[in-house]
Amino acid sequence: MYAAGDTTTYRLYQRGVFVIAQQTALKSAPFPAELILNRLRQVTTTGNSRIDAVMDYLLQGSGKMLRPRLVYHTAELNPHDPIVVRDVATAVELIHLASLVHDDVIDNSQLRRGRDSLNAHFGNQISVLAGDYLFAAAFNLINRHQQTQVMDNITHTIQVMCSGEIIQLGQAYNVNVSLDEYYDKTYRKTACLFASSCKIGALVSEASPDQVKHLDQFGLCLGYAYQIIDDVMDLVADSQSLGKPVGNDITQGNITLPVILALSNSVAGVRLRGLLERRNSIPASLGEIINIITESGSIGLAIEHAAAFLDRGLEHLKELPPGESLEALKSTCMGFIHAYSPVLGRFYPIMERQA
Repeated sequence: MYAAGDTTTYRLYQRGVFVIAQQTALKSAPFPAELILNRLRQVTTTGNSRIDAVMDYLLQGSGKMLRPRLVYHTAELNPHDPIVVRDVATAVELIHLASLVHDDVIDNSQLRRGRDSLNAHFGNQISVLAGDYLFAAAFNLINRHQQTQVMDNITHTIQVMCSGEIIQLGQAYNVNVSLDEYYDKTYRKTACLFASSCKIGALVSEASPDQVKHLDQFGLCLGYAYQIIDDVMDLVADSQSLGKPVGNDITQGNITLPVILALSNSVAGVRLRGLLERRNSIPASLGEIINIITESGSIGLAIEHAAAFLDRGLEHLKELPPGESLEALKSTCMGFIHAYSPVLGRFYPIMERQA
């Protein structure tokens, strides 16, 4: 169900999926990143110096804002209220930030985006409360506009995300995790929020039920692809570009797709399983573990899985009305792949040609 063959991959290559054409970027409606960032500052500023210091530190490390971009561009496909879209997009970013803060506490992560994580800087107690504060701020924003459908969708999504974190903790260091179990966890931890971002962007506009369905499925496919690429980058990128230690997933006991694929290799799997089962020795064996995974060919196979999801997602976009907003949506979803192509191309020649 999840594996992709060469045919799918070459279709992606021929259709230019891994390339963001410059003319597309020029024609696409720009995402108002500064507008969203300013709104984030507004809704997290309290007037209390201690709380504001925590929120300022968090927002200084804001990332690509991919999820609010999805809200914005999906809403732009149809008539909409720009104030509602701004606040819903901001709420989605608040929820994403809250989940990162809580994840770092759970994982005892010391780095986030190349600097001290919130918990490393302020401690676990403040970080947990800060995450709760961000969730509450997001709900408040959505509630101001009486967006019942959006609130129902996003609260359900948060429940699913929390269940994913619980499942991941239960699967830690389990070398027998199946592909189905991996994809179930990936849906819960990552893909569901991508799907929600696209769906609620449609819900706050005048999108038809059919458009809502296709945008939801597009977001879901993008979320799967995003997580797979993130799994791969954890193994093949350098710590500076990752903003965290290389192989962090492995040392945390998180069995990702490249690991699962390498474990299924008749030769590499035996050696890899032996090293991973000695969990206390994993940090000392990390270099050998990564070498086994990369030499098994599972990096390229994992990228094929991501390519299959992107291909499926693009099929859903074909059902939407053409125009600048749709091109902006395509550009947003492929931008992260294009950014990573110089690294991924070492393991997947098609991407290297397009880097």
